[in-house]
Amino acid sequence: MCTTNRAPRWLLAGLAALLAGVGALAYVRAARLKYDFHHFYLDATYVWRHGTLNRDFANPDPAKRPQLPFYLPAVPLLLSPLTAGGVRPAAAMWTAGHLIALAYSLRVMKRWGQSGAGPQSGTAPLVAGTLLALPAIYEAARFNQLSFVVLALVLAGVSAIERNRPLRAGAWLGLATALKLLPLVFALWLVLKRRWTALGMLLGTVLVVALAPCLVVLGPRATVEHHRQWWEYNVRGAPARGLLDARLREHFLDHRNQSISAVVARLAWSAHPHPAPLRLAALDERACRQVALALSLLLLAGLVWLSRGCGAALGPRGLKGAALAACLRYEAAAYCLAMLILAPLLRTYYLVWALPGLVLLARQALDGSDRRTRRLGGLGLLVWLLGMLGWLSDAARACGVHLLMALALAGTLLALARAYSLRKITQAL
Repeated sequence: MCTTNRAPRWLLAGLAALLAGVGALAYVRAARLKYDFHHFYLDATYVWRHGTLNRDFANPDPAKRPQLPFYLPAVPLLLSPLTAGGVRPAAAMWTAGHLIALAYSLRVMKRWGQSGAGPQSGTAPLVAGTLLALPAIYEAARFNQLSFVVLALVLAGVSAIERNRPLRAGAWLGLATALKLLPLVFALWLVLKRRWTALGMLLGTVLVVALAPCLVVLGPRATVEHHRQWWEYNVRGAPARGLLDARLREHFLDHRNQSISAVVARLAWSAHPHPAPLRLAALDERACRQVALALSLLLLAGLVWLSRGCGAALGPRGLKGAALAACLRYEAAAYCLAMLILAPLLRTYYLVWALPGLVLLARQALDGSDRRTRRLGGLGLLVWLLGMLGWLSDAARACGVHLLMALALAGTLLALARAYSLRKITQAL
């Protein structure tokens, strides 16, 4: 029987409806300056009007203070041309960027879902993974963050690694890192895969994107000063302390933030302003920070150890088979989850980065060729469903249900990557 890669009409219609819904929601909220687009727009407008960055941290009006202190100084500079025509044109371009990024991500996910050899491989993994990810997709559109764009750039980088295009891979991953910093975790992945050209390109792209706009717009002296301020704010300020300052806004401290430091503090800091219903210890703020740092380093070490498996199979000429590509995809999906697991602020709009993992888990659950890996895929999907049910409970979220869910998903994906490296790589070489 002949097979075709052409998507059925019902799938195209469904994806078009999804994109239309995301576009409508993102544009309406952006045009009304709702949620995070509001912050991007204010800082970008300030740059466009004044030719410099807003650093009025002491302004009594919160809307006139810097809105993006966590981002590299280049980000508001790069976004400033979007504000030249006012709010609505900026909202339209912002929404268009979301839609292009989501459409590209879904296209990559369709290919990843079709890479299996089981009888159900094809569109089913894409459909199942996307349906399961709908709450996260909705949150990403509602908050109007950079979540879709970062996901697309990361997937573009991973796809370039598959095609043995290291310069392109490093450029895409470097751009994602310059925008959000969290994709820097993929630098470790490139080290483990021994993709030195891609790694060098990633680091070079970050430097160019971070410094070139600032040097052109602000000049050398102001560039140095703004980066010094950024370092002081982020490396020596609240983010370095795990965002545990009680003077911060509630969403950094309560159930909405499910980062490692936030969850540890709610479970163990005796003076926490928004404690979890379950108290595991009675520590002070400093001890909670130390525990969170130790856990983060331990998880990062575990990620590196568990994702070293495919590295030995990458020779100087790149990938050598579909099984290797599948192994790398499972690892890359786990690293997408690592971006949110290690984030100092873990909000629901980051959960869209689980989409690659969900599609791969659905593919594995629907593939009847191996009982053990099929069960692992089904287990991963069950973990996601339970985590989404925990979304309905503020108490569960205060205890870190989404953090635990992401950890379990990443572990499952790494176990599947390990299974591929042990069982199939030798057959593909």
